[in-house]
Amino acid sequence: MKISIIIAVSNDLRIEKAIKSIDEDVEIIISLNKPTKDIVDLVSKLKRKNQKIKICTISYLSIAGAYNNGIKHSTYSNILLMDSDCVFEKGCIKRLYRGLKKSPLSKGLVVFRYKSKVEKIISQARDFHCSGRINAYSPPLLFKKNILSKIGGYYFHPALCWMEDGEFDCRVQKAKLPIYFDPKAKIYHDRLNLKTDLKNAFMYGVGWNISSQLKIDNKPSGLIKSISQLLIKGTKEKGFITGVYLYIWKIVILLGYNIQRLFKIRDPYQK
Repeated sequence: MKISIIIAVSNDLRIEKAIKSIDEDVEIIISLNKPTKDIVDLVSKLKRKNQKIKICTISYLSIAGAYNNGIKHSTYSNILLMDSDCVFEKGCIKRLYRGLKKSPLSKGLVVFRYKSKVEKIISQARDFHCSGRINAYSPPLLFKKNILSKIGGYYFHPALCWMEDGEFDCRVQKAKLPIYFDPKAKIYHDRLNLKTDLKNAFMYGVGWNISSQLKIDNKPSGLIKSISQLLIKGTKEKGFITGVYLYIWKIVILLGYNIQRLFKIRDPYQK
């Protein structure tokens, strides 16, 4: 199968499970960004066991930079983006590849795992955010390299980390590129705790304001919408408790957006 799977990683040892879940004969590119010694040792061991694995490295923390570097080192014209904290369901890659025959981009479904009640609320909230429309967020996202001629001179904006896939999605939507969505092409995201999820929300807000400062076409329409409407819609679709959590989550995004605007916090994931 002529696919290059790119997994960006810095310090997440769960990447081993992600790689073991790959059930097709594909090229695997581990794109390191300022990796820890433990990660370097692990991926070196994985490469010795699997000749299909390539390793490339940048010296600074950046998901966008790691994605771009991985694409640069890829062999095939079809790129599949995957996260180190996710695993493929059997058959997912094949389903995404079939979708690519119908559209230049093929998108699957992220299922957020949970055990506790709090993790279930987070899972439902994430599902609410992802189910509004078909998008080009990663992962799992498979696309043809030749879309570059239609979305601009780069795949992921080199000045962004947080919200890098949101900005990518904006350019895909602006170019009116069709995205094939297969809800049966599933990956499973590892459990998210409350602290991590709210920290992510804050950094999404920071990333949005950095986009604004750079005059990138990544307008935070989600921030402009009435938060009260989000509470109502979230409650209607996912229940009252999840609706309240969505309300809090959006407030945290606004907090990150405005703190970045006032104090010019430097994105910690840039060189």
